[in-house]
Amino acid sequence: MKTSIDELLAQTGVPLKDTMYTLSENQINRFPITAGNFFCLESSEKWQRNYWIQDRFQERLWEKKQDLTYQGLLKMLREIKEDIAQIKAKDPKGYQHMPQLHNLRAVRHSLESALEELNQYYQSELTQEFASVYGIHDRKLLVYKNTVCLGSFADLERQIPVLQKTELEWLRKTPLLLHNTDALKKAVEDKVPIGLVGGPCLFGVYEMEIVVQHKDGQCFSFDFSSGRHYDQVKHNAYEFADHVEQWGGEIRSIHFRNWKKGVTAQEHESLEVLFAMGTVLHARVAIPIPDLSYLKYLSTMTAALEPSFRAAVLEEFRVEAYKIADMYLERIENLKRKYPDVEVRVLHDRDREACEEFYTQREKFFQNSGVIHKLTAKRKKTDAIFDYISMLALPYYFWKTPQVVQIDNLDETDSYRKCKKVHKGAFALTAVLYPEKISADGEQTIFNAPLEYKEYT
Repeated sequence: MKTSIDELLAQTGVPLKDTMYTLSENQINRFPITAGNFFCLESSEKWQRNYWIQDRFQERLWEKKQDLTYQGLLKMLREIKEDIAQIKAKDPKGYQHMPQLHNLRAVRHSLESALEELNQYYQSELTQEFASVYGIHDRKLLVYKNTVCLGSFADLERQIPVLQKTELEWLRKTPLLLHNTDALKKAVEDKVPIGLVGGPCLFGVYEMEIVVQHKDGQCFSFDFSSGRHYDQVKHNAYEFADHVEQWGGEIRSIHFRNWKKGVTAQEHESLEVLFAMGTVLHARVAIPIPDLSYLKYLSTMTAALEPSFRAAVLEEFRVEAYKIADMYLERIENLKRKYPDVEVRVLHDRDREACEEFYTQREKFFQNSGVIHKLTAKRKKTDAIFDYISMLALPYYFWKTPQVVQIDNLDETDSYRKCKKVHKGAFALTAVLYPEKISADGEQTIFNAPLEYKEYT
């Protein structure tokens, strides 16, 4: 479903002026978003802790407290406290200066009361100001899958000013889906270690074709990403996994046609954003290349084949998967030269040390088999989905970073929610998700577009 903030609001019948998006630029509100019909309007108060407006409120409160009246009272209070401290230093029990201490404490109490009264007055003024200007009490915002708030990079910059140094203009022109950004703000302020995680899928639709030949000469083609049978451009519901399960004994050969010509614009951006934000946040970056997960998925789909035949099929795919992984590894090396201050670790099938650490570190979080069962209803994809959920914890597994930020596309919302649930209490997880880029055909995302619209870079 292709939509936009403007279209989603029009469907609900809620005017723009009654939402948080009255603060957004038009290009953000009109940006095409391809997503399932899982958006709902929520009260901004309910989601306020994840939104920039509370920080703006605190900024304005601080500004008001810089006036002469408040600062004068504050100076007097500090002086009174210093006088009390000096007397207590000379006379710890205060026996010799009891009347003087009594008077000073009375003045201290009076000053503290006056300051609190002013604080309440300023807050009351700001509450009225924000209600009239921003409508903080009744404005709505869009929430996706009851998990992430639809916002923008400008919201993040207001909340975490250091992000203004990020040098990726496309980030400022696209909507973002945000969650738990207050945890990231606190991590930045407290200077605790931060880890970023994200990156592209191995390949998109139309880029890996599975060619199945039966013993009677019949030939069938399937798209690996969708699993569906297709006749060049038109997908049908019939899937490769079902075909192998039903006709495994009749299959003579399975081969792969790798049509991927390079790294797409979307895939490049999904890598560079990690480096750009890693530089600004002084964060370590973990990038999973999911060739290992695709191999697991294929292994499950071909379970009905004779073992030696199945092994040959997996080995042929492994060769093609490694070719694609090498494209990403080369692009990552180029980005390392462009962003030399970022520490990066890449997980992929040939790095056995990283894989072993990944599997060992995640084991304690998934020891209960019931947890795995609840994570997905797609039994044939369990191992691969298991990987996708736990890969988001890579910065914690590798470096024990207490704050992890997933910077990814919105299709990973479910993985974010599940990873957060499985690792609850181990580390703070923040989501910064973006919509997939629309291809040159103006309709489909680059991931789903035919080869002529892939925009290889």
